[in-house]
Amino acid sequence: MTLLQYEIFKTVIDSGSFTKAGEKLGLTQSAISHAVRGLESELELTLLKRGRSGVSLTSEGERIIEFIRQTLNLSEKMKQEAGLLNGLEVGVIRIGTFPSVAAYLLPSILEKFQSEYPKIQVEFYEGGYNELKQMVSSNIIDVSFLTNNDAENLDFIPLFDDHLHVILPSAHPFTNKKKISIQEIASHPIIMPKAGCDELIKELFKKANLKPNVYCEIADNQTIIAMVQKNLGISIVPEIVMHGNNNLNSIELKEESFRTIGLALPNLNDVSPAVAAFIELTRSMINRNK
Repeated sequence: MTLLQYEIFKTVIDSGSFTKAGEKLGLTQSAISHAVRGLESELELTLLKRGRSGVSLTSEGERIIEFIRQTLNLSEKMKQEAGLLNGLEVGVIRIGTFPSVAAYLLPSILEKFQSEYPKIQVEFYEGGYNELKQMVSSNIIDVSFLTNNDAENLDFIPLFDDHLHVILPSAHPFTNKKKISIQEIASHPIIMPKAGCDELIKELFKKANLKPNVYCEIADNQTIIAMVQKNLGISIVPEIVMHGNNNLNSIELKEESFRTIGLALPNLNDVSPAVAAFIELTRSMINRNK
């Protein structure tokens, strides 16, 4: 068995097909199939279910893939350590992020990271909180931006508290208020964020024994802002979403509510040099901008 076989098998699983794996690795579909069959033959196990819709792991494959990911991660760490010994920062880092961080925070961090570590290859994985948590736990990605409530059994490095704010149309009657309560906005049409901070918002209404007047639920932050600006309702969004929207009319909530955004990883005491560099740079940039 070889590391190339492991890499091919992992890529097949992550991409969902032999064809996509071949495109990513620059190999023919025949070479991909041959490598996977060779791995199955040496292990004397059937690792994949093959069907018209793609491939999936057998129960045996689900157990073996964890060892393969661990082996490849150790190999990557060894390459990076060797690079450090040779005075070079090299390697690959796989970073997970959710949409608001991807849009408003990550670009400036990556610009700085790539300028300081040009030989480190960065791969991105965007998803919801649960999806990212699963990818970190399964070693599909090295580190991910997450909230403290969603990190659960992962090691978590807090970066900043992201407070909720009410955003309003420019001519709304509440415009001149400095703060506003959940009770005051409960009867107004609300554009509810979806698959993000919505649980925090719903919890605020629940604690006040109120039911929000939900006009619609939207996942995309820019769509929420556009609908508010078109006077279709008000919304409650995290502060990070308002970055770059200088003309946005926002008011603080009287009921303070926030999510803590940070970096989640399987084991803070066992990270590659590339991940350690990314963590240090991210913390430094966040602290400098506080």
